[in-house]
Amino acid sequence: MSQNLKQIFGSLTFFIIMKKSLIIFFIIILNQISFGQETFVPKSDTKNSNQIISNVFEDIESSIREGNVSRISKYLGAQTYFSLSNGVNGYYSPNQAYYILEDYFNIYKVTAFKFNQINKDKSNPYATGTFAFDSKGKRSTAKVYISLKKIGDKWYITQLTIN
Repeated sequence: MSQNLKQIFGSLTFFIIMKKSLIIFFIIILNQISFGQETFVPKSDTKNSNQIISNVFEDIESSIREGNVSRISKYLGAQTYFSLSNGVNGYYSPNQAYYILEDYFNIYKVTAFKFNQINKDKSNPYATGTFAFDSKGKRSTAKVYISLKKIGDKWYITQLTIN
């Protein structure tokens, strides 16, 4: 009888261990399925995003080249950081930023502008370029840095530096 009890308890212990092992196995699998997934961005989405970023920078580039503050202003977010060669720096609302840029372009008349480098990384897109201008009859150049951030489905300028 003790042999039969050992066999029954042995089988019962084996069954309990197997049951616990299966439960743990399924918990691990479910955890991997629900939390272990990597974010996958299809290449077509990346290409589309890169094209949109390119279009935004092209529009900003031509707006600066033309000194068209109205066109640039559609990319000004709630708080845009400015650091300009005329001493203006800080965070400004879209309305303030509009007048700051208008004053800047009235003093520093654009003769040419071109982005030299555009980084289309959608987590931190930015562009750098050279700004040629006339101020008080004197020609000069300045470096430009512009960074963007996507809010909702629209891209906004987060920083504009001209030095």
